[in-house]
Amino acid sequence: MSPDLSSPRRTGIAALLAALLAAGAMVWWMWSDSPEVALRLEAARDAAKKISGKEVLRDRVAKQRAANVELRENIVKLKGEAGFARKAEFTVPPSENEKGKFFLNRFVDVRQALREKAQRQRIESDERLGFPPDDKVPPGEEAQTLLDMLQLTEKALNVVLSAPDPVEWFDITHGKPYDTGPVSRPPLLKEYPLTLKLRGSLKTVLWILHSFGTRNDKDYPLILRGLDITSGNSKARDDVQQIEAVFELAGMAFFAEEGRTPVVAPKGDGGVIRARP
Repeated sequence: MSPDLSSPRRTGIAALLAALLAAGAMVWWMWSDSPEVALRLEAARDAAKKISGKEVLRDRVAKQRAANVELRENIVKLKGEAGFARKAEFTVPPSENEKGKFFLNRFVDVRQALREKAQRQRIESDERLGFPPDDKVPPGEEAQTLLDMLQLTEKALNVVLSAPDPVEWFDITHGKPYDTGPVSRPPLLKEYPLTLKLRGSLKTVLWILHSFGTRNDKDYPLILRGLDITSGNSKARDDVQQIEAVFELAGMAFFAEEGRTPVVAPKGDGGVIRARP
């Protein structure tokens, strides 16, 4: 018959637990009574008070959400004020089968209107307005981009031809539109570059420069990317010294947020993507 060891075993386990509790209590007493620990605890309490502040966290989160909504609304408003807005008469209809001819017809109308304004003021200009000869119909897939450039050209030259003091001559050329935006982010906008050269008085050049940046509720500004003014060896007109100016301009068409797609940023581009098509 085997002896019953359950009672001594229980007694030993109980004694071991009691010893562990007593040791833990002693360690806690020694730790809590340490001056260094007390200082750390007090510093932690002070830091917690500073973090919590006087404002309820729920209220602070609600205010931040409202600020984020207001910021998004302001961004949309600024995009609308600075962005290039395509007009209906410069938009290829979805049902148009001959898109190239649609552009060509619109180009002829715009060119004629600008030509008449220039002739009335005796201003020399390139009547092609920087576009290919009008006896060649462009491919249909290029029609809308050409119409966008034509609309921006009409905008720029109407400013020039509206100057109080006429310029002597002007010339305009176009760069290829391209997508641009911050590094490692989807493209933000499409930029349509223009180069405008002219000769006129300093007063006229400054008036034109100011007019490019102004807008009304139904218009958009042209963005100045660069300006070069030369006054040497320029002949006078009506006793007013004439200068030559080169305006580097652009129209900016912002992409809708839902239409933006991620891109891989090129290296060493100064923080800006210029992904040319």
